[in-house]
Amino acid sequence: MHIKKSDSRAIEHSPKCSVREFDLGSENMSVATASINGRYPEEGHACNMECEQIYYVLSGKASLPTSKGDFEIQQGDTYFFEKNEDYWFEAKDFEVVITNTPAWNKEQCENRE
Repeated sequence: MHIKKSDSRAIEHSPKCSVREFDLGSENMSVATASINGRYPEEGHACNMECEQIYYVLSGKASLPTSKGDFEIQQGDTYFFEKNEDYWFEAKDFEVVITNTPAWNKEQCENRE
């Protein structure tokens, strides 16, 4: 399956985080790209309660405090998020590819203090 960028959907999660979703037509997996420049989420921690996620860093770098530890990630690195893992980013010119299993939807996510 070939999905063109022009067929993807842009989503603004916050002024510092924008996402482009590519519809695979699957409930089992989804893929997106994200651009983060600054802190995301702006307060607290993000958490996906249903998905395992893989972030592959295309460019930039980020501090990534998580419930599993604190990490510095940069271009060429991969980070695997387990479901229910709390995290936040402090990023600069950060571009990632994200795969989600099962497919991502906003009801799976919550911001925590």
